[in-house]
Amino acid sequence: MNAVMMPEIVDQATPLVLVHPGGFDGFLSAVCEALRLNLPVDRIESVQGYEPGLFESTRSVETDTDLAHRAAARILWLCGEDIVSMIRAALLSELPGIQSVVWRVLRGLLRDGIAGRGRNILDADTHATLAAAEKTRHEAHRFRGFVRFSKAPDGSLFSVIAPDHDILELLAPHFSARFPNETWMIADAKRGRCLRHAKGELEILSVDTASLPKESKAVESLASMTDRGFQELWQTYYKSINIAERANPKLLARNLPRKYWRYLPERAVSLRGH
Repeated sequence: MNAVMMPEIVDQATPLVLVHPGGFDGFLSAVCEALRLNLPVDRIESVQGYEPGLFESTRSVETDTDLAHRAAARILWLCGEDIVSMIRAALLSELPGIQSVVWRVLRGLLRDGIAGRGRNILDADTHATLAAAEKTRHEAHRFRGFVRFSKAPDGSLFSVIAPDHDILELLAPHFSARFPNETWMIADAKRGRCLRHAKGELEILSVDTASLPKESKAVESLASMTDRGFQELWQTYYKSINIAERANPKLLARNLPRKYWRYLPERAVSLRGH
């Protein structure tokens, strides 16, 4: 006799958390699972960021790339490109609880259909999603000026950054347009991810964070001898145009926060207290 598959019983009184492997496709797979089975989902979290609560049940969701792409296409059709872009940027912020906030926004948009376009911007979840997206975009905009490339012995360009948010994919269009014919990479030292451009193609790879330089001096040591000379020239130029009498530390801190200094060769000397 064939075994009869019994439907899974979900305790409606216990908060349910869907846990996915990570990434935008993983998140959308969890959203689709929640809507398809009409689950009473309280939170959606990635495996990396999930911290179990005392009185909640969990359900693991595998990433279904095809399903996630169909869901993204439906969101695009229902809500427009601006909403999809906002959701992606909000998730890239990696702020605590942001996936659950975006889940609640999406649940309303997908269930309301076309009427979801008129979702109130003053709604707390919508406002939080927009604020998170703006944080990510603002940092990505800043890093267009904070990325410092060095030239490797093989002629390729490389840079290391440590942003607060996961901004690599937001940096891709700018640097692809700026260096369309170069081979270059930007490594995120906090997340162990690397944006690589070669022969007009972009990809994001996983790297070992332990193998990445911890400061600009270590980055310089990996560069070609010719490039090291340029780094020293850049530092000399920076010092020569600095007017000590007109120093404005508060303005500098606003425009170039100290937390970004460790990978900037022109500020490395300041970090060492000289």
